[in-house]
Amino acid sequence: MAPLKRLVVDLLKPHDPPLAEFTAHVADIGSVDAVTAYHAVFHVPRENHPAVYEEFARVLKSGGTLLMTLPSGRFETVRRGWMGGEMFFSAPGERATLDQLAAAGFADVERVTADD
Repeated sequence: MAPLKRLVVDLLKPHDPPLAEFTAHVADIGSVDAVTAYHAVFHVPRENHPAVYEEFARVLKSGGTLLMTLPSGRFETVRRGWMGGEMFFSAPGERATLDQLAAAGFADVERVTADD
């Protein structure tokens, strides 16, 4: 199992063993129709985003769909007091994100801006 997959599985195990087992299985078969990363990638350090996108591309079937949300700004911060704890946020900016997605093989990118 690749290092990123192993890290994800190891992080999930203590909190949700069935999800960790499922994640390991999907990581090994490499053939899902879609990946959803809703408010997720920006909790990974931005220098690791390219590896995340490469992993998304690896597990997607040809013609598969990636649905994800990302902020358009560039930042790296820890928000204290987030639901009683701390939450890490990291984003390289819109242009860098689009370049990273393209480098991972995502050519048909549709962008929708939401105001919440």
